[in-house]
Amino acid sequence: MIYPLPTGNGFFMIEENLNAYILVGGSSRRMGTDKLYLQFEGQTLLERAITTCETCFKEVKLVARNLSSLSSLDYELVQDNPSAKGPMAGIIAALEDCKTAICFVTAVDLPDLSHKVIESLIYQYKDQQYFGLLEAKGLQPLCAIYHKSALKNFYQFARNGDFRMTEAVKALDHAGIALPSDRWRNLNYPQDLAIEYFNG
Repeated sequence: MIYPLPTGNGFFMIEENLNAYILVGGSSRRMGTDKLYLQFEGQTLLERAITTCETCFKEVKLVARNLSSLSSLDYELVQDNPSAKGPMAGIIAALEDCKTAICFVTAVDLPDLSHKVIESLIYQYKDQQYFGLLEAKGLQPLCAIYHKSALKNFYQFARNGDFRMTEAVKALDHAGIALPSDRWRNLNYPQDLAIEYFNG
């Protein structure tokens, strides 16, 4: 069982050894520069993701394809699973590394991730293989609680050369919650960083 406990700073720390995994290994081709170090409200996206996860989880690990570029960071690094591509490679690696039944996985380019979003997922989780956020277009596979039993399904998709996360998640016992009522952003293109995009 997972029990959110109040801490001195008003946030919540999740009891037990539930880890958070941040996927940081994207190629950033659409953005044209490494998204990890893009500035957003005085922090890089990487700093922002780590800070948010640290308010809720005892341990935060970074998952990437190229670990050498992250070797200077004081965080445990997890190598993408070589049998898959894209986010699926990172999620498989996180589940393989996870020592508990479930773990939280998020992407580094979701600047609106907050402790409130994480708390909502934790409170409402009911032993599904996937429990995450629901966007208007469907599932958001890169901000979710995953159960280790999902590995069998991901292995099968990888063996078939199908690395579509949305399709893989649909094959799981899955559920989710609606996105927060305020704006939820996924930074993929340079225009997503425009002032009018953030303030409009």
